[in-house]
Amino acid sequence: MKKKATKTVIITGGNTGLGFEAAKVIAGASTDWHVVIASRSQNKGDQAAQDLIQTTQNPNVSAIVLDLSSISSVKQFADQFSMAGLPPLHVIVCNAGTQFVQGTQMTADGIEATFGVNHLGHFMLVRLLLNHLQENGRIVVVSSDTHDFSKKTGMPAPRYASPTILADPVESDRLLGSLSDLAKGQVRYTTSKLCNLYFAYELSRQIQQSKRSISVAAFNPGMMPGKGSALTRDYNPLLRFMWNNIMPLLRFVRSSVRTTKQSGNDLANLVLRGSVQSGSYWDGPQEIASSEESYNKEHALELWKWSSEKLNLKLHV
Repeated sequence: MKKKATKTVIITGGNTGLGFEAAKVIAGASTDWHVVIASRSQNKGDQAAQDLIQTTQNPNVSAIVLDLSSISSVKQFADQFSMAGLPPLHVIVCNAGTQFVQGTQMTADGIEATFGVNHLGHFMLVRLLLNHLQENGRIVVVSSDTHDFSKKTGMPAPRYASPTILADPVESDRLLGSLSDLAKGQVRYTTSKLCNLYFAYELSRQIQQSKRSISVAAFNPGMMPGKGSALTRDYNPLLRFMWNNIMPLLRFVRSSVRTTKQSGNDLANLVLRGSVQSGSYWDGPQEIASSEESYNKEHALELWKWSSEKLNLKLHV
């Protein structure tokens, strides 16, 4: 007889890579968990759910469509989730991320796509689901050490500017001037990962002010080269070959280079652990400080206010 789950975790981008590996560990940990795979494609989400059920023997896995590049899709997801009759929501994992290096892209709503998916889509998802989240629940925001130029990750430094500029494809192009399409895409990615931290830390402050006992943690999975990652699907064939076949060897000499399985396990453990300090940043299994700039409260509040206004949400949670 199917054992009924008692709590739900939502994992965006849970159908592949880091999200899938984390989902596997969580689903395998206990049938108390119902795992919702939030994926752009219903077919891919359903396939991932079936694979997880077979691998973990936990029948409590399902998929709901979520396209973070579409405001209406995020709203639909929240509506579908609230009507699905699932166990109480305990954890949201904001994991899905994208990078565009073949020229500037925009979302269905006219937002520069990296900013739109990596920041704004997740911002809206969390705000819409916050009232469903149980006391002592948790929100985990997947960022990246690429937000911190001092870490020498091989990626360019983020270039934060007014969200009005970051969100506008034309203004964003102007900000990044004469950079190549590859460099523009990479700067937009590292900037979005800095925005993830602004969001996580401001969300933590807002929740504390509202007197709710929900913790927010940010997570750095490290660089995860290899076929398990979809981040380089927009790269040219040579760069993709190096990412899939050469760069994974770096993990033998650099601790910041990891497998999706290793980082998926660390991410799952951050979901499963007894308690987490709200506003904390985790590098794999270790709690550390993020970059000095990531703690800039003025930028965090500016981004929070702009995002709330853009999405017609009230300012405070």
